[in-house]
Amino acid sequence: MARKSIVSGIGETCAIDGVSFRPSRAGDFDFALELYLESTKPLLIALDRWDESKIVSRFTESFRLDQIQMLAAPPRDIGWLQLSESDEEVHIDQIHLITGHRNRGIGTKIVRALQECTAASMRRLALNVIRGNRAQALYERLGFRHDGGDEERLRMVWTGEA
Repeated sequence: MARKSIVSGIGETCAIDGVSFRPSRAGDFDFALELYLESTKPLLIALDRWDESKIVSRFTESFRLDQIQMLAAPPRDIGWLQLSESDEEVHIDQIHLITGHRNRGIGTKIVRALQECTAASMRRLALNVIRGNRAQALYERLGFRHDGGDEERLRMVWTGEA
């Protein structure tokens, strides 16, 4: 029996006060790119890794509509989430919120819901966080552990263990 995709099911399992999920559309690309650049630019500049043309190219290659859910607080979109899945792992490829909706617990609730979904599917939850990103402390608080990385990003994994 085929496993239901967490990407397509996140809106059903992740109830967050006033925030809804919808599948992405081609027209969401510009919003997602703008938010991605806004979120990552200061971090990558601090690491001396900012090269906008390379970053936009890498973003364009990895932006997959079938992996993305848009986050909305009607009447507008407030962010987006990209997940990829394998038999062993669900990977949070991207999670971005616009400035006015950060630090309000939305990201925490999304990650906790993903932890529940991946635990139920007997898989681990992984992500890469840009070094220096304040979100690293959130992931550590939620039980993620360091599992490698490179000069730019730190890989973190949650296995469901305390």
